[in-house]
Amino acid sequence: MPRFDAKTVLVSGSTKGLGAEAARQFAASGATVCVTGRDQKCGESVVNDILRGGGSAFFVAHDVSQNESWLNVLEVIKERSGKLHVLVNNAGVHQLKRLVDSDDSDFDHQVSVNLRGVFLGCKTSIPLMLESLSEEEHGAIVNVSSVAGLVGTASQVLYSMTKGGVQLFSKSLALELAANKQPIRVNSVNPGMIENGMGDELVQQLVERDVFSDVTKAKQYLIRQIPMQRFATTSEVAKSIVFLASADASYITGIDMPLDGGLTAG
Repeated sequence: MPRFDAKTVLVSGSTKGLGAEAARQFAASGATVCVTGRDQKCGESVVNDILRGGGSAFFVAHDVSQNESWLNVLEVIKERSGKLHVLVNNAGVHQLKRLVDSDDSDFDHQVSVNLRGVFLGCKTSIPLMLESLSEEEHGAIVNVSSVAGLVGTASQVLYSMTKGGVQLFSKSLALELAANKQPIRVNSVNPGMIENGMGDELVQQLVERDVFSDVTKAKQYLIRQIPMQRFATTSEVAKSIVFLASADASYITGIDMPLDGGLTAG
């Protein structure tokens, strides 16, 4: 497993699911992890799990759609560790809704979290990251997109729009930083269906909207679309995030990595 000894990692939206698992894996690899999110109880639970395992972590309440909230998180990081080496923009929201049924509030919510959150995270964090790096070090940003950022998805037009935006934002920022000789790599990951994550949320939404009569039928339908015939685990996706953030990926920037069991390969 890649090592992050003496490194500080910020994972947004890490109070549960994929973000929490990524936080645990970074901590297990030696990093001090800043766990952030809206749910303080869940966030503190993740931190306590890490501390019990001998790792280092702390929680900061965080609304990724607000600039002031990002600045507060970074101020706490300065106080607690003084440095920031890795940013994982994981926080995101998902909604299964047709365009004709969507309104301005749906648009604003998806954009404010999925797009504005990534924009603010990168813009506010990069200065501290650059200050933190020695001549031999590089920083890394991993933005969590989705297969919905690679292919069209019916009844998820707003979600797909925002995740497609994350794709090109990440590529453009990677090129911008490289052109300016600033040692921060930027990549994105594109998960498909994840157990105990947005995959299960989508299953539940399909049932709630009477597309399927029960959870089992909805999940079976989604699994049939995946060549590997199963959802990903949070651990599998988190390992890819950790890899892209690590020195093992030192020559990788500007890519989007599908983690979808072959769903977008055809």
